[in-house]
Amino acid sequence: MEAIFKRRSIRKYNKDIDVTKEQIEKVLRAGMAAPSAGDGREWEFVVFRSQEIKDEIMKVHDHSKALETAPVGIVVCADIKKQAYKEYDWWIQDCAAAIENMLIEATFLGLGSLWLGIHSRAERVEGIKGIFGLPESVMPVGIVVLGTPEKERRSIDRYMEDRVHFEKF
Repeated sequence: MEAIFKRRSIRKYNKDIDVTKEQIEKVLRAGMAAPSAGDGREWEFVVFRSQEIKDEIMKVHDHSKALETAPVGIVVCADIKKQAYKEYDWWIQDCAAAIENMLIEATFLGLGSLWLGIHSRAERVEGIKGIFGLPESVMPVGIVVLGTPEKERRSIDRYMEDRVHFEKF
């Protein structure tokens, strides 16, 4: 629960502190530990560090300014040819579960993170597909931005009792 409450959306990172390969692998392992419908595990991950790629992403994603200071980004995609239930779009939920696991693991590792949504904004999907040359069957769902936060954010408990309903609404 500590990592869950401590996880916050970080938009400014300390440029002087890098993210290690080991940290990236742990974040990816956490993503791949997420549940997936029918155990399809259709995830695909594209890790990027170069400023050129970040600049290209900032041109096609209107809320990606965090990439100016973040050392690493991971595009979380689904290869829809690999999904277990072809008649449903469970891949969206599968990737969302993977992203949330990644954000929590990043927090546990002392990193800051941010979830940049891609799906279902057509201009973002096509832009990211073009930047990375993704095949037609690979759909980008979101980007996990990683780095050391410029400043520490306090933990927050967002529990709202009035949003909890038992049996009858």
